[in-house]
Amino acid sequence: LLEIGGRTGGLTFAVLDAHPQMRGTVVDLPATTPITQQYVEEAGLAGRVRVVAADVVEDRLEGSFDVAVMKSLIQVLNREQVRRALRNVGQVIVPGGAIYILGSVLDDSRISPPEAVASSLNFLNIYDGGQAYTEGEYRDWLTEAGFVGFERVVVPDGTSIITARKPNRANMIQ
Repeated sequence: LLEIGGRTGGLTFAVLDAHPQMRGTVVDLPATTPITQQYVEEAGLAGRVRVVAADVVEDRLEGSFDVAVMKSLIQVLNREQVRRALRNVGQVIVPGGAIYILGSVLDDSRISPPEAVASSLNFLNIYDGGQAYTEGEYRDWLTEAGFVGFERVVVPDGTSIITARKPNRANMIQ
């Protein structure tokens, strides 16, 4: 599991708790990772969780992963940063592996769901270039980054979960 922008690593901890055979890597900015490392050690997961200081937009990631998760991260980036981040993540996902993106996603109309519209207005006021993006934008960016099988599910609180996979031989034949 690769968690990008993982802050305290809580999502990784929950996944590893449910899947004892898994290992995880939490990537976040250098200012954050000492705190992340402390949480990893306090959780007793130092043998299963690696903490990496990196900027997913600017730095080339290393390793190979079956799954990547980005939670509430894309919305703080501008469009070009999103492209670079997804391209960087795509380079470390193995064929058949998946990416999960959780956060505020607008319908292509840009006026729903209401929770995503409200979040987008907040992001526009807080982050330079950040905003909630549309389902179509995510689909295009993930396709550009080499992913296939795009899906979006909106959960009851209005949060979207986007999934896509890196093609393997079976995907490429279809």
